[in-house]
Amino acid sequence: MEVFNKLYTSVTQTVSQLSSVLPGNPVTREYDITGHIASAGRGCMWKIYSGTKKSTGQEASIFLLEKRLFERYSKEDREEIFEIARRGVTQITKIRHPQVLTVQHPLEESRESFAFATEPVYASLANVLGDTTNLPAPVISELGSYSLYETEIKYGLLQLIEGIQFIHNETKLVHRNISPHSVVLNSHGIWKIFGFDYCVSSENANRYDYNPNQNVLAIPSLEYTAPECALENGYSARADYYALGVLIGAIYAKKCNPFKTFGRDYTAFKKQAQELRSGKCPNLMNVPQGIRSHVEKLLTASPERRPDLVQISKVPYFDDIGVKSLSYLDTLFQRDNQDKAKFYKGLPQIIKMLPARINLHRILQCLVKEFIHPTMIPFVLPNVLLIAENCTKAEYEKHIFPHIKSIMSLQDPVQILLIFMQNMELLLKLTSANDVKLYVLPMVYKALESNSTQVQELCLAVLPSFANLIDYPSMKNSLLPRIKHLCAKSAVASVRVNCLLCVGQLLPQLDKWLVLDDILMFLPTVAPREPAVIMAIVGIYKVAANHEMLGIPKEFAANKVLPFLWPLSIENGLTLQQYNVIMAFVSELSQKVQSEHTRKLEQLNTGPTDSNPLQYDILAPSKTADNGNSEDHQIGITTKEFVDKAKIEKPATSRPLTLSEMKPMENSVPKISAPVSTAPSMNTAFQLQPTQPSPFVPPPSTFQPMPMWQPQRPVAVPQYNPVGASFNGNPSMDQFQALLPATTSSSSHHHLSNSNIQTKTPLLQPMNNSRSSATATSQGSNILTKEDILEFLK
Repeated sequence: MEVFNKLYTSVTQTVSQLSSVLPGNPVTREYDITGHIASAGRGCMWKIYSGTKKSTGQEASIFLLEKRLFERYSKEDREEIFEIARRGVTQITKIRHPQVLTVQHPLEESRESFAFATEPVYASLANVLGDTTNLPAPVISELGSYSLYETEIKYGLLQLIEGIQFIHNETKLVHRNISPHSVVLNSHGIWKIFGFDYCVSSENANRYDYNPNQNVLAIPSLEYTAPECALENGYSARADYYALGVLIGAIYAKKCNPFKTFGRDYTAFKKQAQELRSGKCPNLMNVPQGIRSHVEKLLTASPERRPDLVQISKVPYFDDIGVKSLSYLDTLFQRDNQDKAKFYKGLPQIIKMLPARINLHRILQCLVKEFIHPTMIPFVLPNVLLIAENCTKAEYEKHIFPHIKSIMSLQDPVQILLIFMQNMELLLKLTSANDVKLYVLPMVYKALESNSTQVQELCLAVLPSFANLIDYPSMKNSLLPRIKHLCAKSAVASVRVNCLLCVGQLLPQLDKWLVLDDILMFLPTVAPREPAVIMAIVGIYKVAANHEMLGIPKEFAANKVLPFLWPLSIENGLTLQQYNVIMAFVSELSQKVQSEHTRKLEQLNTGPTDSNPLQYDILAPSKTADNGNSEDHQIGITTKEFVDKAKIEKPATSRPLTLSEMKPMENSVPKISAPVSTAPSMNTAFQLQPTQPSPFVPPPSTFQPMPMWQPQRPVAVPQYNPVGASFNGNPSMDQFQALLPATTSSSSHHHLSNSNIQTKTPLLQPMNNSRSSATATSQGSNILTKEDILEFLK
């Protein structure tokens, strides 16, 4: 929030400053002014603002001269200064040359100011050398830390030499104001000549008459005035040569006035001129040895002894590979395509040797001009992307991406896509997410849809390297479908193999369900199946099965993967080694399915089991599952629970129980206690008809209630026959009594009736498996053994 507040404050201050200066100036109707960036001109009296043209959005710089700054001078001095300013801007507006500042909008005057617009300007050379007059406070950090590189100085001086030669030879003018304040650096770092305030024609006799009463701003700077003006009261075009020598000393001394500051002290200036005539040269220890001697010649008092600027431009000092490269780039429009292509092929080696600022602001601006010629783009584009490697993201988005996004849609020549594919990681790293979706990914899609096999394979090869930079929706909905389509339609085996290899490398970037439902289901449709294709398919399965975040479920492996791999393993053309690899994976996957399913079954069957599930003791006390918490999950129920349940579910009746009703009462059937009576006992009263038992059904593996044992047919209880006659063809009482085991009771017979049943004394007690006779109870009642009951149930 603090950053936005500072930005708002800065903009507000700028607007408030301009509102008091430019309200009536016509320049404001044409341009939007954004910020105060620099100053230039004699005494840095021109403030420089950045801005844009309203009609076209083109960047520009607005030079502003505020009249209120000269209120301390007399009216005559003010008018003289204003007239000099008008003349200088009018003169520079007429000149068109690459080394002269280009004026976009002519001078406009209002009551408060003078203003005109030029090409975008970074700063004046005086600002770079430390003169902060008329600069905003505090000075922007970028300008405060700006330092000129050796290549920039050399090439800048060559540009000035070329510009001065043009002024002398073509316009027939003497500049008379060559100094750091009249040299500006445009946005590309090109040095431009400015400040034609004191220029005069070179064809007329030029006499110099110094007027000590003149305002200091009304005359050229004495620090850069040639000595012949004081010694001979005249000057020629070679006076600009002397000013150039002083400028070279100022650049290497890193201050605007390298020798002396005269101001209005004409006497001191004349004294120095005499010293120069006597052969005393100023201190040039900061100037490099390669050009020092030539600078000394430029600073001589005799104009005839000063070397010509053409000779200066040819000294070995300027034989720098960077300087030559920049000079060649400036003359590219004169070369044919063959020469250009040859130069661009060797340019990467030069770019690596030059500072990043020179590459970005000087070389790049020449290269992007070639983008209008598609045939030259393959030669230029590698150099542009090489420059981008040493840029910040902000510099890339401002200076490089606006140019290359216009050629991302080109598919002819095919080398353009190849170069972009080779540098895709760089593009995704520097390009914003929104621009990636709008420009970069559509270019990748076009590469996959290209008719060139080489482009397709290269795109597939580099895709995995930047897959983590692609958002998931684009990966799922746009990229993968195109790869699958290319794999399905391509007749080239190498393309299909590269498609599968690319998919295999993309698997870690996908989620499990997309892999299962989309990728693995697609593999069986890939045809034809050359050995390389088969091994790529197996590789995808193996990556999916072994990746810790993916995995193949056993059901999918058993139903989809293994049935597909078995016939795949016997395809023709596979070598023994390839076959062994496939079978090793099949065995690994089968073992995994087996172990997982075994583990599942073990978890489901964790309850206790008998060694022989078919042997159940029908009279053993039953146990409940889940500690008796639920009747629905019981293996068996106790007799008491069954009786209680029977009392609720069925009404009590006086009829005899059938065997089906007696079966659940295995462990606790009430014992029948017969009262003393003259009636015969149950043992002698009747004989039961034996029946065939039903087959035994073992309980299921899950916890379910034990099924009730059902006899094949019910056994009716015979009525008592007092006379001992046979019943329905059954043996007589005497015969049945002989079949029963002996008891301890008397031979008297007991009468059996429902009213005499004692339910508190159990009749059926748990027995051992031995066939010995049961002992009598303490009450003297007969207790049947387990074997007797079994015989009874047969």
